[in-house]
Amino acid sequence: MTSHSSEPDASGCRPLSGSTSWGCELRNGHQVIDADGHVIEPFDLWDRYLDPEFRGISPICDPNSTSIEVLGHKMPRSYGAEGYRTALTTMWDEKYAVPKARGYDAQSHLDSMDVEGIDVMVLFPSRGLYAAAIEHMDARIASAICRAYNRWLADFCSASPSRLVGVALTSLHDPDRAAEDATLAVRELGMRGVVVRPNPYEGRNLHDPAYDNFYSALEELDVPLCTHEGNGAFMPQYGPDRFSERIAWHVMCHPMEQMGAMVSLTVGGVFERHPRLKVAILECGAGWLPYWLYRLDEHVEWLKDSEAKHLSMLPSEYFQRQGWISLEPDEPDLPAIVKGVGQDKLLWASDYPHPDASYPGMVDELFAGEGLTDEDLRRIACENPIALFGLTVPATAGTS
Repeated sequence: MTSHSSEPDASGCRPLSGSTSWGCELRNGHQVIDADGHVIEPFDLWDRYLDPEFRGISPICDPNSTSIEVLGHKMPRSYGAEGYRTALTTMWDEKYAVPKARGYDAQSHLDSMDVEGIDVMVLFPSRGLYAAAIEHMDARIASAICRAYNRWLADFCSASPSRLVGVALTSLHDPDRAAEDATLAVRELGMRGVVVRPNPYEGRNLHDPAYDNFYSALEELDVPLCTHEGNGAFMPQYGPDRFSERIAWHVMCHPMEQMGAMVSLTVGGVFERHPRLKVAILECGAGWLPYWLYRLDEHVEWLKDSEAKHLSMLPSEYFQRQGWISLEPDEPDLPAIVKGVGQDKLLWASDYPHPDASYPGMVDELFAGEGLTDEDLRRIACENPIALFGLTVPATAGTS
C-alpha cells in the first residue's frame, strides 16, 4: 500500500488524506474486517486435492459433521461424547440452515458477510485444524495434507479475492518442509498468513531452535504467524490431560495453549531471535493477556541475570513490537483490555460459522461492546487487521 491520494485506488481502497494509514468508515459505509472467520471444508476436499501418491491415506471426513479421521485417529475427540455432539450440531443446524444447505460454499460466505456488514473475512480451517493434528506423524503426509487444503482454499477465495482472504495451513512436524510449504502458499497461492497449532509437535515447543528457519521464512515473506487452537486433537493439550469432561477440554485448551505459546514467543526467545516476525493469537479471548504479560515481566525482571540473560526486552515490550490478539466483544471490562493490551494490538474475530459465533448479529455485537470508543472500533475492526495481514479493502461492503 503506497498510495497517498485521497482518491480510491484500483482496488477501491481509500487512504486517509496525507497519511499512510487507511481510513475505515465504520457502520455508515463502514469497512469491517473479520480477522478470524472459518471455512467448512467439503468432505471430499482431500480426495480431490491431495497429491495422487497420498490419496490412499487421505483424511476421511464425515459428510454430516465436521469430524475427520486421520490415520485412524478420529477428531475432534470431544465430538465423540453424545451430549456434547448433540449440543453442537443443534446450534449449528439452527443458526446456519441456509449456508449448510449450500455446502458452506464461497457465495454463502459472501451472502452472510453482506447480511452482517463484513467487508473482508480472513479465513481459517475447521476440519483442517485437525487434518495434521497428531503429535507424531510422517511429516511428508502432514505436509501433503496441508498443501491440498491450501490449494482448495485458494480456489475458494478466488470467488472474491478482495473479500475472502486465505491463511495457509502449515504442519510443523518437519520445520524445513513447513518453511517450503509456507513459501509456496504465499508466493504462488496468494495466502496472507500462516496458521499453526500452538501445541507441541514431535515434543517441540514453539521456541525450539529447530523452528528458526521457518520463522525466518515468515519474516522474509512478511506474513504473520497465526496460532489457533482446536479442542480434541491428538497432541499434548491442556484439559484432556487431567479432565474427562468435554466442557473442561474446550474451556481450558484455547486460552491455556495460547498462554504457553506466549511464553515460547517471549521468554523462549522467538521474538528476540526474529524481530520482524508478526504473530496473531486467535480464538482465546484477550482478557487474560494483560495479567499474563505482567506476570511474565515480573519473572524476567526477577531472573534477568540467570534464565532471562538471552532477552533484551520485557515480554510486554516484545508483544507491543510484534504481537496481536483477537478479543470477544462480550468480554468483561473491554476498556481495561484496550488499556492493558494496546489499542493497536487488538483484532475482532467472528468465528463464523462455528456454533459459538453470534450469528446473526456478529457486527452488531462488536459495535455494542461496552466502553469501546469510536477510535477503538476503527482500530480493532479495520486498521489493525490491515496492518497485520497487509490487506487492501473494498471501498464498500457488499461488493462481491
